[in-house]
Amino acid sequence: MTRKQGSRAAAALAIAVTAGFAPAAWSADDVGALRQRLDALQQEVQALKAALEAQRSPPASAPQSATPPAAASMQSRASAHLAGYGAVGFASNRDGGSSFDMVQLAPIFHFGYGDRLFFETELNVTSNGSGGTDVDLEYANINYFLNDSVALFAGKFLTPVGYFFQNLHPAWINKFASRPPGFGGEGSAAPESDIGIGARGGFALGETARANYAVYVGNGPRLELSADGEEIEAVEGEAATSNPSRRKLIGGRFGLLPMPGLEVGVSFGTSRVAVQLDDGSVEPGRSYQVASADFAFRRKQLELRGEYIQQKVGALASSVAPEGGTWKAGYVQAAYRLTPQWEPVLRFGDFRSPHADQRKRQWAAGVNFYAAPSAVAKLGFESNRGEPGTPNDSDRVLVQFAYGF
Repeated sequence: MTRKQGSRAAAALAIAVTAGFAPAAWSADDVGALRQRLDALQQEVQALKAALEAQRSPPASAPQSATPPAAASMQSRASAHLAGYGAVGFASNRDGGSSFDMVQLAPIFHFGYGDRLFFETELNVTSNGSGGTDVDLEYANINYFLNDSVALFAGKFLTPVGYFFQNLHPAWINKFASRPPGFGGEGSAAPESDIGIGARGGFALGETARANYAVYVGNGPRLELSADGEEIEAVEGEAATSNPSRRKLIGGRFGLLPMPGLEVGVSFGTSRVAVQLDDGSVEPGRSYQVASADFAFRRKQLELRGEYIQQKVGALASSVAPEGGTWKAGYVQAAYRLTPQWEPVLRFGDFRSPHADQRKRQWAAGVNFYAAPSAVAKLGFESNRGEPGTPNDSDRVLVQFAYGF
């Protein structure tokens, strides 16, 4: 593979990952099909470029274009791509409440320049319970492909610690209409995003084995206090430009693909975190660690995957909230494609928190119908066990329609 071909492959892989694909679970047939699609797309792009150049070329009797050659060259090397997904969901709870509880649009924009520079950003637009609209910046980062094995990135990104948020959270990729317990929501055990810089890439290990990695330095999480201000209620995993402890988080993930269809990964991050009081003052820092292990296996129509992650905050005797805590979450799930359209799925998830009202143990089952490869209708049932009287102890029936474009 030449340097230019390798850079194009890296750019294609970046687009695939940000659009929500999980390349680690591809089989050899999937890779071959993707290569054919990329070759066909490249031929179409070359034909389109030739047609555009023909349109730009002036007739023999016409005056030459006033566009400087350098500017024309820059325009021809720039590219843009729109992707994303949308979803609509319905939930019916055991207590009798039911509603169409989610409408989502998540446009993803890719901008490239040549074979080296690549910018990506995703917006998350949702309707809320009061009739308004919430708009969030999921991520926005610039990437520079240093070589075939290293891509540098900077900005806001989905955290590489763990696997679910980085690769599986989009509605049209997630096999269920809900996230596993502890992966998002109140008292999450998994960090979702961060702001900082890092590097990621992959390389071969012999004839068949592969490896991928991501390392980064970011602002890290923040601590949320309970209503009475005497306990740490949660570790906020959403990226922010603030960093009360003034200490950066160093973390990353290493994934190993020993054979086609199998990936195992480990993640780790460490930093200092601090409580910021209402008057703006900041307490001394305390320890923080996050660790995760994940696996994914695909063989023919069967897909198995699982993940375990935990965040641990140390104690600080001088704090208004002196006790620390550990938030743990894990899940395993199985999906089997009976036909190109029908897919039954099963999932077990468990979330452990220092606070009883956040804990949840869940068994879930569902069936998915694929009207197209990226258009899916999901019907699922959740059996949830948590503290009595809380939403975490309520069984649910979920329906969702999702489309990736």
